[in-house]
Amino acid sequence: MSEAALIEALKNDETIKAYQRLEEKILSHPALKEKYHSLLEVQKRLVRLEAAGDADAHDAKKAYEAKKSELMDEPLIEQYLTLQSVVDEELSMLFKLIEDALNIPFEKQSE
Repeated sequence: MSEAALIEALKNDETIKAYQRLEEKILSHPALKEKYHSLLEVQKRLVRLEAAGDADAHDAKKAYEAKKSELMDEPLIEQYLTLQSVVDEELSMLFKLIEDALNIPFEKQSE
């Protein structure tokens, strides 16, 4: 499959389309947008603390989980975060397949 065909397939993927539609709805709704961006800020702090090995990472993780749980009461955000996980999983699998395909010739040469 060519790069263009892969990009086209991703653009036409129904899961990705649904994810993009939900994202548009959230970002066009001021209150939902604020709630979502608030979650992202808490998540960024968590990632920074975890990467630094900071002892406060445990508390930041609790704060993130509490904020996420609160947002899951919003149906659009709940659907969006669920689809985000699905899309992330599908893209990770795709990258793994590409990586494996690219490594095949290198492994054969080194044998």
